[in-house]
Amino acid sequence: MTLTAQFLSLLVMIASGIVGAACIDLVRTIKYYAPPRSIRRKGYIALELITWLILGIASFYLLFKVRAGEWRIVDPIAQLAGFYCYQLYFQSVFRFGGRLIYIILLRPLWLIFNFFVSIIRWIIRALMRVVRLLLLPFRPLVKKTKQLRLKKKG
Repeated sequence: MTLTAQFLSLLVMIASGIVGAACIDLVRTIKYYAPPRSIRRKGYIALELITWLILGIASFYLLFKVRAGEWRIVDPIAQLAGFYCYQLYFQSVFRFGGRLIYIILLRPLWLIFNFFVSIIRWIIRALMRVVRLLLLPFRPLVKKTKQLRLKKKG
């Protein structure tokens, strides 16, 4: 294996450590902001285990693509270096990027969704009022038939 290939595989493992740390940080942030009795908080351990499993599979896939699955003792050290690098340098950048995506993409989509839901609710309420208005003349008739039925039974 050439020196360039070794260096690239080391960089790939460091990058996988950075991405892995970002994923774990995301899972822990979701748990932190979840209400105490929500499903997200109760299923946190399972979610983190699944995340670690997926990250392990993804790391092996990267190793498989870069070095045909050949594992070296440097790989976990490089991934730990990626974790530390994320904590020191990239955590604030990733969180800023996440807030930016939330503000620019997700919040407007949520507002548009709520707008359409409120329009649909307004239409349903208007239709219910029209139906009530149309059935209003039949109310006395229904009351009379109920009274007649009760008299016949009694």
